[in-house]
Amino acid sequence: MSSNIDTVDVTVEGVIPRVLDSREEALAAVAELKERIAARAEQTEQQRSVPEETIRELTDAGLFGIVTPRVFGGSELGFATLLEVQSEIASACASTGWVYGVLAGHTWLAALFPPQAQEEVFADPRALVASLIRFGGNAPERVEGGFRWQGGQGRFCSGIDHSQWVLLGGTVTEADGTAEGWYMLVPREDIEIIDDWHSVGLKGTGSKSIVIKDAFIPEHRAVKFSDLGAGRAPGAAIHPGGLYRLAYESVWPLSLVGTVVGAARGALAEFTANTTRRVSALPPIAQAANGPALVRLAKAAAQIDAMSNLLRQDALESDNAPEGTVFSNLDRTRRSRNLAFAAQQLRAAVNELYESAGGTGVYLTSAIQRWWRDVNTAASHVAFTWDLASVAYAREVTGISAFSGTGTAPGARK
Repeated sequence: MSSNIDTVDVTVEGVIPRVLDSREEALAAVAELKERIAARAEQTEQQRSVPEETIRELTDAGLFGIVTPRVFGGSELGFATLLEVQSEIASACASTGWVYGVLAGHTWLAALFPPQAQEEVFADPRALVASLIRFGGNAPERVEGGFRWQGGQGRFCSGIDHSQWVLLGGTVTEADGTAEGWYMLVPREDIEIIDDWHSVGLKGTGSKSIVIKDAFIPEHRAVKFSDLGAGRAPGAAIHPGGLYRLAYESVWPLSLVGTVVGAARGALAEFTANTTRRVSALPPIAQAANGPALVRLAKAAAQIDAMSNLLRQDALESDNAPEGTVFSNLDRTRRSRNLAFAAQQLRAAVNELYESAGGTGVYLTSAIQRWWRDVNTAASHVAFTWDLASVAYAREVTGISAFSGTGTAPGARK
């Protein structure tokens, strides 16, 4: 299917982001930036926001365009590459990795909106999009030509400092009393930022609260959640291939979990370096007594490799899904299970490393404590809640109803 949107001709101020032609090219671009990103990790945490210099470098390198449609100057490389790139960035700075994944992933979401909205967003090839999927306060109301949102508010808007647009989720009650969930694109100038991001971890994500006092959202900047969930959003009819026909919940958390993978790798690298310095300086008998620390190192490395491969396999399954693929409920709950399981296994691995770090790990000057705080904060995201994901999967695979206590025979939904 050919696109109905002409390639955007942009003349905005600034460098046009690079188009990356392959996974290898994307990873090479990250490798060029990692040292500088790591050098700014402390600055990122202290100012509670990713430095503009880092955002500019990531944009220039084309890394925010990994799942942006090619017709808009993106690379359209898929979620497996996005996952790997985010992991690499997060292994240098977890906060930068989180903001990167959020903003890069939202270009995929913007590409699911009607053509006019896409043209508005991507007219500036450097534009970035933040999001709050559950925006609280007053609900939006339907008005002539679209929606009006007055008195909306919400927390955890990661990357809002760098965004020109915000995606907000809300429920609209129609005149007949029916209710429908919508995702709406709102320009940054309609948003008020509340500087309240004072957190224990991921301090540099700038995940501040935001408020809408009064905004009009035209019809073309809104998409039903039901259409996103079914893979039939307006953008699905525009862009060729299967990437933009995937159900929202099948792929979206993949742009978050790379932070947990990368930060766990950062923690392992720090622990390995510290252990090498400490143990190698000891006499042989004392080295032997440090065997438990080496066991924890090996276990953590195995956990990180295993969880990384599990997540990459799910991402590749999405990227390679034939056009028209609709994942079953069992597929979806299995993927949610894998996301939550991986995040919690990675959290457990880092917690064991931190326990073995000794007294030096408690100092704020110690890098291991920052990795520990960041991993635990990232793994606390609702998408990685094992108690929810595990039960949803088990109910689906056994056929047990979530409400009635009855269902089909075990294994009936294979």
